[in-house]
Amino acid sequence: MLHESPRPPVQAILVMDSRKTSLAVRHQNFTEGWSQLYKAGDFYLDLSLKPDHHKAYLQGYLVADPAQLTQVQGRTLLHNEHAQLTAALSLTGSFRLEVPQGGTYQLEIALQDQVIRLDRIEI
Repeated sequence: MLHESPRPPVQAILVMDSRKTSLAVRHQNFTEGWSQLYKAGDFYLDLSLKPDHHKAYLQGYLVADPAQLTQVQGRTLLHNEHAQLTAALSLTGSFRLEVPQGGTYQLEIALQDQVIRLDRIEI
């Protein structure tokens, strides 16, 4: 876990998923990109996978009321049993991670006073 928050983690809820392919096809070396939208407390998380030959980039953007944008400073952690990747959130609430291989991952976004958690992302 990235950060111990005084509040329990906010579990993100999937709102939209653009993937139309079967699970077997998605595991073949990043054959297709996708976009997903999650709701997590007062935030929306816009995620997209951008394939590039034998690697892929997971890009994320936290969307919030402008009054809450001061809370989007933090770090992201994408991990599974084979990899652990981290990136800082930019001032606009965005991040980008190079993902070395497909699989099932967990994503945590540690903000100033809360942690947003996605327990299962298929890449």
